[in-house]
Amino acid sequence: MSPVGWLRVAYWMGAVADAAAALVMLRPDLGRALYQIEGFEPGADYQYAMRLGASLMLGWSVLLLWADRRPFERRGVLPITIFVIAGLAWAGAYAVSAALIPFSRMVPTWALQIILTVLFSYSYLRSCGTSKKDTGLPEGQVPLSAAAREFLEQRRFAVAGVSRSGDSAANYIFKRFLESGKEVFPINPNAETVEGERCYASLDELPAPVDAVIVATHRDQSLAIARQCKAVGVHYVWFHRSIDGGSFTEEAAELCSDYGATVIPGGCPMMHLEPVDLGHRCMHVVLDKLGRLPKAVAVSRAPEPGGSPP
Repeated sequence: MSPVGWLRVAYWMGAVADAAAALVMLRPDLGRALYQIEGFEPGADYQYAMRLGASLMLGWSVLLLWADRRPFERRGVLPITIFVIAGLAWAGAYAVSAALIPFSRMVPTWALQIILTVLFSYSYLRSCGTSKKDTGLPEGQVPLSAAAREFLEQRRFAVAGVSRSGDSAANYIFKRFLESGKEVFPINPNAETVEGERCYASLDELPAPVDAVIVATHRDQSLAIARQCKAVGVHYVWFHRSIDGGSFTEEAAELCSDYGATVIPGGCPMMHLEPVDLGHRCMHVVLDKLGRLPKAVAVSRAPEPGGSPP
């Protein structure tokens, strides 16, 4: 398994374990059955303390799932979580020493904590020590999946190449972005409305600056869109293409890279926008096997939205 795979397994196992612990804290009857505590009748003080603990455990579950969004960049969460596990193990040891919980009933919990500690340690050290080697990526590049995820996390989008007839790939992308609740603007200098929404002639006419642009035009128009991206300081540019050449041109991509944008030079955002439809899932697999998708993307650290490009 790749380093990022180990990290994601660690994040998810930790999140599930923390959520399960929170459930036991909120349900005293489950704790009584799990640890076989005789004569256990939780009072108001116990329930208050457990609610506080459950809130923290659920918060830590969310933190681990947040780290899963950017596995490498946020892997520092794992060694911090090991300290949390150590604290829980110490609390278990106190419960056993005080004869609150039988030793035999605490052993499975300790075993799970040991497993999580080993998993977290291994995943973290593996990502630090061999991530570049295992992914085969040079410094400053990330896998396509990571670049796509970062692209889709942006706040405002524009889709260049939408048509009045509604039969273009750009139209489908635009509609799916709208359906997913994203703020997105259509770009077509020859249309006033597209898919029932106001259409704009160029990026500089938009009512608000966008962070990311999907270029799904004819390749002859890509350079003009790239120049617009540079002029307004777009941080992320995705050149749509699948089997054919699509919108990608070396000149347009280099222009965007040179001014500091992160450029995704192929594929389709619909292969990554959840929930991914069956057609795009199949297309993703086929294009990947054919070598038609970029294996890595050079990432530029763009300024905050509304700022100037680097």
